[in-house]
Amino acid sequence: MAAKSGNLVDILTNDFLCCQICLGEFQEPKALPCLHTYCLKCLTQFIQETSQTKCVDPGTVFQCAVCREDTRVPEGGVRAFKTNHTITSLFDAVLANKKQTDTTSSQSLRNKETFVNQPICERHQEKILFYCTNCNEAICIICNGTTHKHHQSTDLSEAANRQKSKMRDQLKRLEINLKSKEQTANKFHKHSETINTTKVELLKKIDQTASDLQKKIASHAQQLKQEVTTRCHQQSKTLEAELSNFDMQIGVLKSMKQFAEKILQHGQDAEVVMLQKNVTTKLAELEKQESDITVLQKVCSTKITVHISEINPTFGKVEETSQSTPRPRHPFISLSSAAPTLINSFKVQSSENGALFSITADPESITADPETGHLTVAEFNTNNVKTYNVNGELQQPVISCNQPQDVLYLDNGNLLVSVYGDGEVWEMSPDQRIVRKHKVKGCRGIAVTSDGNRVITSTERGNQRVVIMTPGGDIIREIKHDVNNQKYFSNPLYVAVTPNDNIVVSDRSMDCVFIFSVDGHLLHKYSGSGEGQLSHPCGVRVDGQGHIIVADCGNHRIQLLSPEGQFIRHLIPKDQGLFQPRAVALTPDGHLVVAQGDKTVKIFAF
Repeated sequence: MAAKSGNLVDILTNDFLCCQICLGEFQEPKALPCLHTYCLKCLTQFIQETSQTKCVDPGTVFQCAVCREDTRVPEGGVRAFKTNHTITSLFDAVLANKKQTDTTSSQSLRNKETFVNQPICERHQEKILFYCTNCNEAICIICNGTTHKHHQSTDLSEAANRQKSKMRDQLKRLEINLKSKEQTANKFHKHSETINTTKVELLKKIDQTASDLQKKIASHAQQLKQEVTTRCHQQSKTLEAELSNFDMQIGVLKSMKQFAEKILQHGQDAEVVMLQKNVTTKLAELEKQESDITVLQKVCSTKITVHISEINPTFGKVEETSQSTPRPRHPFISLSSAAPTLINSFKVQSSENGALFSITADPESITADPETGHLTVAEFNTNNVKTYNVNGELQQPVISCNQPQDVLYLDNGNLLVSVYGDGEVWEMSPDQRIVRKHKVKGCRGIAVTSDGNRVITSTERGNQRVVIMTPGGDIIREIKHDVNNQKYFSNPLYVAVTPNDNIVVSDRSMDCVFIFSVDGHLLHKYSGSGEGQLSHPCGVRVDGQGHIIVADCGNHRIQLLSPEGQFIRHLIPKDQGLFQPRAVALTPDGHLVVAQGDKTVKIFAF
């Protein structure tokens, strides 16, 4: 691959650390909502020269110098734009390396070596060839034989390769975090549009009502309209402020991603080693960074309504009520690499005498009620479906059926039960009435697509398959053979559906996980290798970002896969005390529930 002319410091400085107005290094970098960054002084002068009002007062509208997006000066003036602290941090790191390079560049030219801009040891004016692991420092051959003589040192290229590998792993996790934040930001951007639509609809409703009233209440109608406008404006402002923070975080992640990529692409070994401490520290900080979306969720769950009463001098009022938001089919979990915290653990017990029930039948299932957070377990051996609170206390009543295999809550609060012994899938109302049942011989795992269709795995002998059917029981398609008429499955026990309706199937006997499109095309197949090798995979779940959670039963751990079926990391490693994890579930608040082969249910927070 051809590299750009110039060394890494120059490339990073030109691409990331130069103001696009003065073309010099940033001085007090300020980020606009479009995420382009300029010096405070340059931005102030630019607004004065280009805005129609020729001033920098709050509310002044100007266009970004790069993307031409209209931008309004915030309250507090130009200085109130957010400071880009990431630029400042990167500038300090690059400046330190640039200082060393400048000190030795003249010596490098005099030597006329082929390694142009190769960093030189400041003490001995020799090329840096080694890396001292004791001091975490790049050293020359003289340093290696004197000051660092009794230290452990390695070849510079070997050390650089290790650092590159570490940075690539961090970059991979950062890309996942970036994608997650972008998806979340898009969700709330869409709700911002809904606020404006709500405003228009409510104003129209007020107008229609006010037009039928006498003149004496016309002024009251105007007051209501103003209140709706004000509250919608307040919500929009709150959402705008919070989204600005999200956009800034996304910009920081993108900038850091590009910065790391430039180092990996253009950096010489010594430069990689010298920059790695600052860069990897910053990558680690961004990786651990979590976003507080409490305010966003509060705004999105608050609905403005107008209650119209009988015609009278005060015919209505504006209220804000917390509306019941749709229950999430795919709760979000944190992708932080921090170790999970075990917040509770209990044994599944009988309500009569405290004797242990077995939930270790092959397979068993556990799911969380999106409303209450209670845990519902399909107990295959006891022919019961039972619900427990998070403290392990049995809730009444108990559902009796012939070898229940899987359970799943629908958005309407009904419960789907895969009754293996009868070859039926039941849909039950909250009061435990059977709303409907459908025959699926050998039924095992169950999942639901975004349009409500049922996805059911079957281990019927000689006819192992995935069945997709409508809520009314009409079969849409079956997935069982590839284009060469070869069987996909041996023992497909569990199934999940991603937010974009891809179908995830775990096959315990084949030690793999399949990912199909909703129309039955095989997209990915994952068996893993090395640290990601699967052994008897059981329960699968998908979070709100499409990441796949696999109960790696034979290896006593929980694996996390990307939406494309690539290994990311061990979400819960074996050393967290897992034993034969059979089923997994996500609670509404993003906790992970694991049902184990020793009759234990464990709840983890991230």
